Amino acid sequence: MFRSILAPLQSHYGPPVSMLQPPGDARAETAAHKDLLACESMRKHVDELKFASDVESRNKSLSLISNTIRQNASTRDVFRNADGFLVLIHVLSMLPASLENSSVTPDSTPINEIFSCMQDTFLIASEALRDHERNIRFFRESVGYNALSEAVHGLVNNPLTTDMTLGLLLSLAFHDFSLVDIFSSLRTSSQDIMQLDDIFPEFASRLGRIHLPGIFEILWSFLRQRILSDLSFRHISYKLLDHLLHTSHRNFAVLSNMRIIAPFVSLFKVCQQDPHAMDKERRALLKILKRLYDMGASTDDVRNLFRDTVKADGTLDTDMLDIIRSSMRSRWPPHLSLDSGASVTSALGALKALPASGFTFMIWLWLDRPPSEPHKIFSICFGTRAVVKVFMGSNGTLALQTNSSRDIAMLSNSKVAASRWTHITCVHYPHRSSQPTIRLFVDGILTDSLQWAYPKVDDTSGTATFVLGEVSTSSDMAWCIASSYLLSVTLDDDLPRFIHHLGPRYCGPFQDQTLVRFFTYEASTSLNMHILGQASNTPTSPEMSHLKKTIRDGISISDSSIMARLVPSSFSPEETFATSDYTSASQNDGREDGYSIEGGVLATHCQPLDLALWKIGGPALVLRLVMFAQTTHELSRAINILSDSLRNCWQNCDDMERMHGYDVLANLLHTKCHLINMTTFETLFELLGLNFRSPDHSTIVNSIGYRSLALDFELWSRTHPDIQRVHLEHFSFLLRASRFRKFNVKVRLSKLGLVRKLLYVLQSTWYQHESIPSVINALVVVAQASFSSEDTIKPIVSYIAGNLADGHNVLSSPHSSMSRAETSQHAQKAGQVLEALVSMLRLPALYAKFAEALPVARVCLLLLGDQPSPTVAAQVLSLIGISLSASQSFNKKFELASGWAILRAILPPVWNRILHDAALDLLLGRSTGRDSTITDSPVVACPQVALVILAALRQCLAAAAGLGHLANENTSQSEAAGCAGPTSDVALTILEDMISLHGSSASFRQIFKSQTATEILIDAVKTSNDEIHSQDATTRPAMSVWGRLTHFCSLVASNNVVSSTQKTNILDVMKLESQPKPEAPTGASRLSVVQEEAARKALDRLQEWRRTTSVAERRRYQKTVLDLRENRRQISFYSTRMLSLTSERDLWVHPNQKRSWQLDETEGPHRIRKKLEPVDEGTALGGKPVVHRRRESLASSDSDIGSLVQGDHAVSQDPEDQLTEEVIEDKHRRVRHELEPGDVIEAVSTVSRVSGVDCFPGLLIIGCTHLYMLDGLVENEDGEVIDAHDAPRGLFFISGSSVDLRKAQRAQRWTLDQLAGFGDRAFLFQDVALEIFFQDSRTLLAVFLDKARRQEVTRRLQSIMSRLGTHDSSPMSGVILSLPPNLGRVTFKAKAFIQAREKELLGAQRKWQNREISNFAYLSVLNQLSGRTPSDATQYPVLPWVLKDYSSDVLDLSAPETYRDLTKPMGALTDDRRESAQARYENLESVGEKPFHYGTHFSSSMIVCHFLIRMAPFTNMFKTLQSGIYLIGFLCVDIGRAYASAAKDIRGDVRELIPEFYTCPEFLENSSRLDFGVSQSTGEKVDDVKLPPWAKNDPLLFVHMHRRALESHHVSENLPAWIDLIWGCKQRDESSLNVFHPLSYEGSIDLDKITDDLEREATVGIIHNFGQTPRKLFTSPHPPRNMQGLISLPFGVAHGIPEDTLALVKDRNPLKVILQKPVANIIIDGGGKIVPTPHGMIHSPSHLHEQVKWDGEGGTLQLLSRGKVVQTLESVATTCAAFADTNTLITGSSDFTVRVWHLNHGPAHASSSFSTSTGKMSWKDSAPCITLLHLLRAHTAAVVCLAASRTWSVVVSGSRDGSAVTWDLNRGCYGMSIWHPKGDGLEGNEEVHLVAVNESTGCIATCSASQLWLHTINARPIARLDLSLSSPSYALFPPITSLAFHEREYSHLELLATGNVDGSITLWTWNADGTPKGCKAQWEFVEVRRLAPALLGSTNAAPAITALRFNGETLIAGGATGETHLWSIPS
Repeated sequence: MFRSILAPLQSHYGPPVSMLQPPGDARAETAAHKDLLACESMRKHVDELKFASDVESRNKSLSLISNTIRQNASTRDVFRNADGFLVLIHVLSMLPASLENSSVTPDSTPINEIFSCMQDTFLIASEALRDHERNIRFFRESVGYNALSEAVHGLVNNPLTTDMTLGLLLSLAFHDFSLVDIFSSLRTSSQDIMQLDDIFPEFASRLGRIHLPGIFEILWSFLRQRILSDLSFRHISYKLLDHLLHTSHRNFAVLSNMRIIAPFVSLFKVCQQDPHAMDKERRALLKILKRLYDMGASTDDVRNLFRDTVKADGTLDTDMLDIIRSSMRSRWPPHLSLDSGASVTSALGALKALPASGFTFMIWLWLDRPPSEPHKIFSICFGTRAVVKVFMGSNGTLALQTNSSRDIAMLSNSKVAASRWTHITCVHYPHRSSQPTIRLFVDGILTDSLQWAYPKVDDTSGTATFVLGEVSTSSDMAWCIASSYLLSVTLDDDLPRFIHHLGPRYCGPFQDQTLVRFFTYEASTSLNMHILGQASNTPTSPEMSHLKKTIRDGISISDSSIMARLVPSSFSPEETFATSDYTSASQNDGREDGYSIEGGVLATHCQPLDLALWKIGGPALVLRLVMFAQTTHELSRAINILSDSLRNCWQNCDDMERMHGYDVLANLLHTKCHLINMTTFETLFELLGLNFRSPDHSTIVNSIGYRSLALDFELWSRTHPDIQRVHLEHFSFLLRASRFRKFNVKVRLSKLGLVRKLLYVLQSTWYQHESIPSVINALVVVAQASFSSEDTIKPIVSYIAGNLADGHNVLSSPHSSMSRAETSQHAQKAGQVLEALVSMLRLPALYAKFAEALPVARVCLLLLGDQPSPTVAAQVLSLIGISLSASQSFNKKFELASGWAILRAILPPVWNRILHDAALDLLLGRSTGRDSTITDSPVVACPQVALVILAALRQCLAAAAGLGHLANENTSQSEAAGCAGPTSDVALTILEDMISLHGSSASFRQIFKSQTATEILIDAVKTSNDEIHSQDATTRPAMSVWGRLTHFCSLVASNNVVSSTQKTNILDVMKLESQPKPEAPTGASRLSVVQEEAARKALDRLQEWRRTTSVAERRRYQKTVLDLRENRRQISFYSTRMLSLTSERDLWVHPNQKRSWQLDETEGPHRIRKKLEPVDEGTALGGKPVVHRRRESLASSDSDIGSLVQGDHAVSQDPEDQLTEEVIEDKHRRVRHELEPGDVIEAVSTVSRVSGVDCFPGLLIIGCTHLYMLDGLVENEDGEVIDAHDAPRGLFFISGSSVDLRKAQRAQRWTLDQLAGFGDRAFLFQDVALEIFFQDSRTLLAVFLDKARRQEVTRRLQSIMSRLGTHDSSPMSGVILSLPPNLGRVTFKAKAFIQAREKELLGAQRKWQNREISNFAYLSVLNQLSGRTPSDATQYPVLPWVLKDYSSDVLDLSAPETYRDLTKPMGALTDDRRESAQARYENLESVGEKPFHYGTHFSSSMIVCHFLIRMAPFTNMFKTLQSGIYLIGFLCVDIGRAYASAAKDIRGDVRELIPEFYTCPEFLENSSRLDFGVSQSTGEKVDDVKLPPWAKNDPLLFVHMHRRALESHHVSENLPAWIDLIWGCKQRDESSLNVFHPLSYEGSIDLDKITDDLEREATVGIIHNFGQTPRKLFTSPHPPRNMQGLISLPFGVAHGIPEDTLALVKDRNPLKVILQKPVANIIIDGGGKIVPTPHGMIHSPSHLHEQVKWDGEGGTLQLLSRGKVVQTLESVATTCAAFADTNTLITGSSDFTVRVWHLNHGPAHASSSFSTSTGKMSWKDSAPCITLLHLLRAHTAAVVCLAASRTWSVVVSGSRDGSAVTWDLNRGCYGMSIWHPKGDGLEGNEEVHLVAVNESTGCIATCSASQLWLHTINARPIARLDLSLSSPSYALFPPITSLAFHEREYSHLELLATGNVDGSITLWTWNADGTPKGCKAQWEFVEVRRLAPALLGSTNAAPAITALRFNGETLIAGGATGETHLWSIPS
């Protein structure tokens, strides 16, 4: 029997080929004979073993088999064919029974026999599997490792055989049976981990390569079961794994593929919590975990790791944090490991010769162990002959050999380094005249080139193959391959560099036009520097143009040019390590991809941690770790993790940019400044590009992060002083020490406005006084690096001039004034900047730029001011000296500017030693400072300054002589300058220096040839002469000064150059007791008067210039403050949005976190609002395209990154204008950050957005590409945008609710092509409102300041729609009236408006009469046409009460008494109420008042909020109307009581209903559990609304039955009467008792005429309470409805699917279009054409010539137009796709994400998916492209199905994680989850593989293998169908394979069609009819009909229905065979 079971397996393989061949010579014949005998013996021994019944006989047979297989290797095939492996499994499985049946002890003979049997069994298995590919494959596929595991399970569990069994498994895995006793030996000492360290090395040397990973996995499964409970096994496992993880890369990869991380994490967590656990054990575990994560991890493992990092109390687990930090550095991409001579071969198809154009070979390889002898890397073979071979030598050097030459070309410069990824490119041209034909590139750099003949193929009969590696028994090389390509084209020399920068992770087909988005920051910067360097060397290089084209358009490699592409994804996951265990002699080896493997090849599908992080949440998760950090260590680790996650993962970089992550990080660090240490600082700046180990390699690689982080000076000013210093010194790294400083200056920093930022820092109070020098040093470094006019020179000079001004011109903040001390600090800082500027200008090159930019002479005087400090004056003199030495014309210019005269007037009052030294330096032309002594024979360089010195001498002499009237003239000036003023000591110093100069310098003596000089000297002597001689000789302190003065005067008088007259005057004034006689004015004196007058005028001009400069600086400062404030506000918003908890599926969820919901303003058909949205997640609406800064930086080196301070840099001829730039007052700067990239504001209008009873002031902005509604901002009278809460009260023209304007306000945006229509509206009876409708199902009701402004906006909107051609926007196919009526789009002509409304009204009336639309739809149209809108609670749509039976258990809709009387208003339904109404009317009429029947109204804002109070935002609206409290008497508590109050109570109201009674069950439930108190009448707690008994306590059933009543025969007949009361001829009919308060009618109130604010507010309150009567639409009685035939069908239509389900018949023939694959989608275009498509392709719904294709395995997404590929996107991993509308594409991905794309129909240009270019408005005849709008995350596994509905703006995605998720399509955010738990009580969830959305009702159907669920649009469960009951095999074959809803505007019988795997179609409906009495409604699926399949041939099977769709009353079904059939009802 055993033989009969095993024998069939013998047919898998025959005997060895060698045995079937005839023998040759005698020796061969003898050998063959021996082989045959051995094979026969093997078969005999195996047969004996099969039937051996005891251990002894088995041992005997095993011994014989072992000897045979060792002696003759050929018997291994016979062993396999004789079922030897299965026999071994059988033997092992029988041993546990032998142990139980015999009494054995460890030392007994039976146990030894069992041990021998076990060992022989494993030895035979080892011999049979060792290096035998067929046997390994057979064992894996036909026997299975699971069978072996089950066979030894009993042995492992028996204590007697545990150690040996585990040892044998280990020995078999390593093919080394010296390891058998490893466990028994180690367990004796394993209780002490320290002792284990001493014993384990004995076995470690024998633990080599894991040959059989499958066997080792079995071993690990057993160890895993024991390590938690057995300490010895735990310690052994630590040692074993730690050793294997570090011995070789192959073992490391094997263990990584085994997914052993999770149990070790669990063990580590247990160890953490165990207080008795040894620290060494914890460290050992930590070491193993870090090593395991180094190869990457599964997404689940990484998710759990991050989840465990944050403890329950919100603190961080530092151990887990360290694991993440070390693991995030992993750089291992998926790769193939080749060890010990292995190869991978790819067939090249029908290739007969090498490509005539040449070829290119590329490979990413990692050299783990170099070869000891040359080893082949790759070769191209034809047959068995290699025509091209590349070798690697023992030192990593490459060599080339081809069949065109016998020589081997040694490529000595091309060397591969070990232990790093290296990219090698070999390009071989057929022939080149100018350059070598072979070019080899290593890491993108050309290393070797040589002239080499192109290989030729002589024998074309052989198969062409591409081989990586070689099989060699002597090879010891170990290496890895990330990817390899063989191209039939030759690459340009720059393309290898480009491809190298893509990195080893890239393994795509080079089809993406935007490959640069795969660049990391470092790669982008490197390539950018290469481009700039090449451009500077060869500006017209053709290679450069090719590289730029590649950057812009991608690599021009067609898919057909890729002859071979070897990537790890070519190997299926189940072959991850199994493929390496066998080789094949065949070319294909059964693989579809054409690869064959030989030798030790191991495919490792590792996932780097940074990529896994992106899948589970991206950088936002790490930023939250930063937020959680509470210590310096935690912050440092978190920042390190963030840095490493961005360094090599372009996806995370994109996410970081898209979420403004760098700004958020800076905002977080502001709160953690005290935790920033030097390590954190260096980590951050290394991310930005700084290299602290090699400063010369520093460059800015991340310009966005640099701007947000490095230039946030406020952040760094709050850190430790050492960090402040290093931060400011980093500019020196970039701009001085770096070898890339030119790149840093030209590309990275040129547009950042660094100088202005640093000047603003100096103006702020951020830095302490001791840090100011460092700030100024940074300013100097930056200024010198880019010393341009606009960016540096003018800002610095303007800053100095503005801050050196007097107290009236000192800069201050907008809301505070500076003290005198602060004024002094600003002046000191400006003085320091002036000193730095003068220091820089000593460099001739910088001075030349300075002089070119500004008039230096006038700037000197401007900086000097009229009250300078000595220090400032000294610096100005230094600047003058520099100018004199640099320019020969400066002196003349300075003289023309009255410079010297001004110096003589201004400097003397502040003269001191510092200023004197500076003046002396200027006099003598010394630019480097004054020496201690005056040198011999000095030469005067600037004689004009001598006059200034003499004037200062006069001032000093006055001070020395005590002449107060002179000395005090400028006291305030001296004090303001911070100096004591001139003193006698200064005077003495001046005299000493002048005496010295007079004696040593002839040029100095020439100065006194000027009469001006002698007159100044004489005046100085005269002013002090009298006072000096009036004092007592013994008390004259200044006599020493006087003595030196007289000595100097004597010297001057003795000077020959002095005129005789001046000599006489000098001698006369020196006489002690006589005064010189007055002299007549000389010519020189008259000249002095003229000079003084010119100086005075010049001073006046300078003063005005200084004032203008100061004002400009103040305005610029204030603007910067406002910009920074707005920037901080925006960043705070980004931070809140990113870091706050948003859903229950977040990684870290607070236990008390609960989401709250509100009614979404998105509208479904007929303006139905019933979708809910999260309350706190809808503030930022709309999506911006992802802008890739890395791509931008490559596209243009002049990319403008922007700055906070920008100004007008226009240069004027006026010097003052040149310096005083105009600070442009950008009144719209507050809103520019909200604009889409590239958009420009065309019109701005202040409006109020109306929502319910709330009015939100805001701005309506019309741009070139978008329309914006920004709440919370308004324009003031000057047109400047300000916060609404800062606006004057008079600006709030809208009365109503009080909205908290200080909270975060909503910002909405739409593309202009989203405009669907607009119409004029009245608000509070004022004709100033405009309602705008959008294609995304949203509306906007805006109220303007006046009618004229509304008309201006209307005109613009009309122009836009005309230009875009969107006049004829129509609803999507299959949905009736899904968009608002096309009403009022032409609103500026009243006549045209009225005609359009009448046309719309007549059309709707006709459709209703013919039953083409439902009652509800018709009433919705009437509400719309009469000005009612759900956006305004005062004009809310009104619907009737149709029922009056709210007490029966069963609602009888066929009984007339069930219904309310629709011919009468609510106030006249009873006799008592009619009498009361008539009496009220007559009484008012009798007293002369305008009479009315009712004091309340049937519709008002109070009524709306009364009904909707349980649903936000109406909850707060109700409280607003009720002064902030809930009044129980005004709450809707009971539907029956509400009707009684409205219809019966004499003192009740007359309210009608709102649409929610027929559409939205959520408003009846208190889902937020609001506390409404207790009812005063019943004492019950007020909670959910009480429903009538027939609703069975289910709001959904209530709404369902209510809608059925509205559409009933009775209501249809009587509805015209009610319409007459509301909109028709009886609207104010006295006889019908239908007259309401006069103020409720249109035209009765004009708020514009009410000027009193209190009266106006009171009137608004009346309107809110009394309501507004709709605009009258009909003047004659409304016609009745045609009631002939079935009322559920339009008039004239006889059949419908819900009505005649049994009549459905399948068409005989399928559609003409028959696919070769199963039908996956069915598209119906506008003309009714049916287009079936297979999986992997979908058509645009309105443009069938546009298709989207995707390749799930390759990860590419392609957009096709008219059959041509126009765009390819790689690495999006698309698995499914759906169109929400013509322009919105949704894709699901295997990377767990859902992406929302916008399909642009712009001009045909090379555009990327992330392009921000909008192009032209028209899309006709242009190539489309897609741009990413939203990246949505929530799923934890691959997304496998999608459904999208633009009608409801919702996307539903199904995933393998067992959930379906609803997404808000407009906001791009998570909604809710629908879970599908596994059946049969199993844990977990099962894959949701089908989803569908009902366009009419919003219902959602989701299907998994065992369940079909139906939910509402808000994920509320309705019904569930258990599929496991009807399909027991559901786990293998899901019974339902397709879904589709029957779409009809309203149907009494809703249908869901399911396509089944057996080919049938089932039509389902759902109801609550089966609910037990007294229970809440229980909905269930009810089968309506099962459409039987048509069987195929004799198989009695039918193909599965893979696609379904309803087209009106026809059902379209696509099958697995590719055919599509129609099911219809015959006429």
